[in-house]
Amino acid sequence: MKTRLPRQEFLDALAAVANVTGGRTTKPILGCVRIATEAEAIELSATDGEVALRVGVGSFSVEEPGEAVVPAERLLSIIRELPDAEIRVDCDARYCVVRGAGSEFKIFVQPSADFPAIPTFEDQPDLVIDGAQLWRMIGLTIYAAARETSRYAINGVLWEKRGKKLFMVATDGRRLARAGGAILESASSDFEAIVPAKALTVFERVFAPAKDQREWAVDISVTPNQILLRSGDRLLSTVLVEGTFPKYEDVIPRESNKAAHLDRLELHGAIKRAALLTSDESRAVKLAFAGEQLVITAQSPEQGEARVELPAEFEGEPIEIGFNPAFINDALKTLTCDRVCIELHDSFRPGILFGEDKGEFLYVVMPVSL
Repeated sequence: MKTRLPRQEFLDALAAVANVTGGRTTKPILGCVRIATEAEAIELSATDGEVALRVGVGSFSVEEPGEAVVPAERLLSIIRELPDAEIRVDCDARYCVVRGAGSEFKIFVQPSADFPAIPTFEDQPDLVIDGAQLWRMIGLTIYAAARETSRYAINGVLWEKRGKKLFMVATDGRRLARAGGAILESASSDFEAIVPAKALTVFERVFAPAKDQREWAVDISVTPNQILLRSGDRLLSTVLVEGTFPKYEDVIPRESNKAAHLDRLELHGAIKRAALLTSDESRAVKLAFAGEQLVITAQSPEQGEARVELPAEFEGEPIEIGFNPAFINDALKTLTCDRVCIELHDSFRPGILFGEDKGEFLYVVMPVSL
């Protein structure tokens, strides 16, 4: 393989696939990127055995077609340090040679035959969704997914298609986030699939909204054991999480007799300030709602006490309730609306936080003992 490439585009593509290869592995081949020519373009692909990513790169010229499997981090570090606008990449069965102006690097390659097969997107998509909306939904839910638990199903995010809407749900047993959005096109029946959190983290980093704010769509294909997401020259695939997701509807409170409407940024800042005087042993802030005021307090035997007041439009009898401040602020910092609503019933029952529309975002948080 012999080709001339724009360094910055090649660097961006390498950085994208490095999101997949960056984890620890006992198989050196999984720490590599496959470089292959396709007409006048180059395709980079990587996999960790479960999540896989393909990224296209336009080339100045392909003088000799071929492919090579190169250690991703080593190649990325070299390309990152080169000052050239254009580079040459020549590969054979033993070396990948990278050349710039006055620079040459020879990297040992791995056998191409040992690189795992990566899924392709051959058929028509099962559904098409606005990319910015999908990106928003992932951001609103992924932080609530469980980490390192024996209940594997809640390590991922539930994707639930209902008619012309797609919902995402994540929970770690102490809080639950649900986001929803409209589907542009649909060719499949309703389905449920649990998508690994790592794959969605890669999507957030690699399929970020365009800087020029132009519209972009994501094609989605779902099979019994994997899901594929395609946008432009980027294709992300992952195996699905096995297991049954909890019946999350049972966790969402069906009634409330108290509601507080607050400025989102003011609430976010107030909870952050109060949380400064919490500790690992007393990870809680108390929210006291009454009339047109919310008082947030925190105390720690080793740290001291904090008290923060802010205006609130509150309806119902006064109530005091404790929450983990990090859980509340995880939702507040991902929302973009100006105001939020918190619905409550009793100090020992879960609270609901949402923005302008419960159908677009709903967040259930378990209270903590004060």
